[in-house]
Amino acid sequence: MARRRTTLREDGAVLVLALVFMIVIALVLLGVVTLSGNDLLNTSHLLDQQSLKYRSSGAMQVAIQTVRYTDTTFPNAPNPPSPCLSSNAPIQIGQNSPPVYVDCTTVPHSQLPANTGVSREVNFYACGTSSTSCTSSNYTVWATVDFVDGPTCASGSIGACGSSESIKSWLVHNANN
Repeated sequence: MARRRTTLREDGAVLVLALVFMIVIALVLLGVVTLSGNDLLNTSHLLDQQSLKYRSSGAMQVAIQTVRYTDTTFPNAPNPPSPCLSSNAPIQIGQNSPPVYVDCTTVPHSQLPANTGVSREVNFYACGTSSTSCTSSNYTVWATVDFVDGPTCASGSIGACGSSESIKSWLVHNANN
């Protein structure tokens, strides 16, 4: 009996290798696209937080300068903070940007630093949410500012109030508020 020689054909092997190669490439691309999508989302959130922080700092400076030259006192704890601006309007820094709210409380005279000439100490709270929630537990920027008033500082006496100011503390909190 004569042996018949059989040869194995490899025609299908190329197809299987091509299929495996395409699956591996697809999985690698899926991972890269997922990671880049997360990075884009994280970058967007970071930019939003930076924007709120910068807008809060700018609004804080506006509020400090507004309060500096007036003989305004604000209720202290346990009362909630009061709006720093008489109009209770939010401060908008930049065109088409979301508003920032700044609220204030005045430290009682009995708690002012002794022998420093400080007339007023005001706590400023800035946040990007509604003005009713800017407090020491919910803020983007919290500043404590000491003011030295002239001897003739009274309501309506522009120029005699706020002869100097000193920023006692400036705290920046996470911008998720």
